[in-house]
Amino acid sequence: MKKAFKKRWLIIIGAGLILLLVLAWLTTTENVNIWPIRNTLQYRLLTRWWELTRKPLPGEPGTLQGTIRDAQGRPVAGAWVLVSRWNGVTYSTRSKADGHYLLSDVPAGAYRPVAGGAPGYTEVSFGKVWLKAGKTTMANAVLPIESPPVYAPGCNLAFDEPVPLSCSVPLESSALRREITFDSGGQPNQLTLYYTPLTATTTSQLPVLLTVYPGPADTWNCASIPLAAAGYAVIAVGPAYTFSLEQDIDELQRLVDFARAGKFPGTNGRKIALLGGSYSSLHVQQLLQRDRRFQAALLLGPPTDLFDMRRRLEEGTYIPPFGLDQALIALGLPSHEPLRYFRYSGAYHVRPDFPPLAILHSRSDEVVPYQQSELLAKNLALVGASYEVHFFDGASHYLLAEEGDKDSLEIYRITLDFLEKHLAH
Repeated sequence: MKKAFKKRWLIIIGAGLILLLVLAWLTTTENVNIWPIRNTLQYRLLTRWWELTRKPLPGEPGTLQGTIRDAQGRPVAGAWVLVSRWNGVTYSTRSKADGHYLLSDVPAGAYRPVAGGAPGYTEVSFGKVWLKAGKTTMANAVLPIESPPVYAPGCNLAFDEPVPLSCSVPLESSALRREITFDSGGQPNQLTLYYTPLTATTTSQLPVLLTVYPGPADTWNCASIPLAAAGYAVIAVGPAYTFSLEQDIDELQRLVDFARAGKFPGTNGRKIALLGGSYSSLHVQQLLQRDRRFQAALLLGPPTDLFDMRRRLEEGTYIPPFGLDQALIALGLPSHEPLRYFRYSGAYHVRPDFPPLAILHSRSDEVVPYQQSELLAKNLALVGASYEVHFFDGASHYLLAEEGDKDSLEIYRITLDFLEKHLAH
């Protein structure tokens, strides 16, 4: 009887330990299938609690300062240092020539500062820092050297037979379309379409335009066809929506590698430009950070500061459609997950050696606030990068719309003029 009782308790204790281990894993894992659910549940519990009490209020201000260095102890200039409150309100600055930074008037409380955006270095989190009211808190960081991306090269590139297609809006135009297949890191590639002018031959020297769409590439035919008809070899991709962009960035890099190696007949692999808009502009910004050997890039309605988008959501001044609000919540609280927000906030990763950029945004954009492009332009000017920015009072969220209205036609004109300036010669 005693043995059975003891055995039963051992089973209960063992099951309890297993349960604790599972719970510990669920609360700490970076598995992309787990942490969005964990963050959403955490937010729901917190908001219920805040309904009974109140949302956290900012404390009296304090000061945060320190030095940013590399692994050899050398000061790192031009690194962004940023802290965020739970609701996305941020305080940021850049390190000086001696690596020193200073953030004043930051409300007292617990923060997880992040630093990054300095050319040649990757971003890091400081860990938890307690900032006291009226006091100066010291916090230093070491930035690791940026490592080249490691990915398996693409292989077995194949083209389907060309199909002629035409569109009447936004521009009367025709082009040839082929579907592309290749081995992408041991997996089939996502749907990729290749458009060329009707008159293109294998001896043509067409500039290449890699267009990354916010949705399946075949739903954007009448956005791609006018670009191809204007004299470009258009590679069109529409990565699936995900919380982890790295695999998609690798696949885009494989397409770029194919183009540079002359695998697209009739093209000039030394002349490649990028175009992305809305969600897909995150891919273009990430690709620019890892590879700056492009001749030009266009960003249409780009999100560039996820902290600010979360702030607007919490303030109630921004109600995004398509479930984007739930996606922002799934990223976690900016105060708890600042590195994830920072990594995909391109405004803090601009570099003076970026290729020329064209930024186009509608002031009536209901999905991505136009202030996102204002911040990007401001930071590009800060580092001395080459860019131009265009705002529109009308148009839609994703500006290369399949419509023939005045704003859409003007957007195509600006796009084609920009491409001709940087790719035609």
